[in-house]
Amino acid sequence: MKCKEFYFLLFICLISCKKAEITPNKFLGTWYDTEYIVPGKSSIKINADSTFYYRSHGCEGGSVSKGNWKIVGDSIELNSISSDTCYKMFPFIFCYPFEKSSKRDLLTIPNCNPDNNTFFAIFSKEIFYIKNDSLVYKLKPSSNCPDTLKIVFAKTQKIRK
Repeated sequence: MKCKEFYFLLFICLISCKKAEITPNKFLGTWYDTEYIVPGKSSIKINADSTFYYRSHGCEGGSVSKGNWKIVGDSIELNSISSDTCYKMFPFIFCYPFEKSSKRDLLTIPNCNPDNNTFFAIFSKEIFYIKNDSLVYKLKPSSNCPDTLKIVFAKTQKIRK
């Protein structure tokens, strides 16, 4: 009798198990800047393998970055990884007055000779969150940037005028 009860309970447990539905990550895909100055533009590609690629360019040059991401609460945190190409480096958000900036260049490879038109943007625990259909950057208090600075990306590329 106990064996029948066991099998009955096992059967009930198995049919009541529900397969967890995996929803696509809302952060995945390519995001395009919305707050731009013509002719500059930038984008962030967030991949399913927990990597990202950032690209920004304008008339005189641009910047790149690559790294890893992780979910932190309802936000995504981006962190750059080192590059095997020679670039000058600067923080993703750089709000220091020109006269206070360092005179010494930080390089991805020590003592290399970088191309002066492409830089490496350092993402260091940079937080983004989704608001409506936009990917919004959360400004760090330590950035020295005005709180009016807005960095916003969208899934659809904006038409440039």
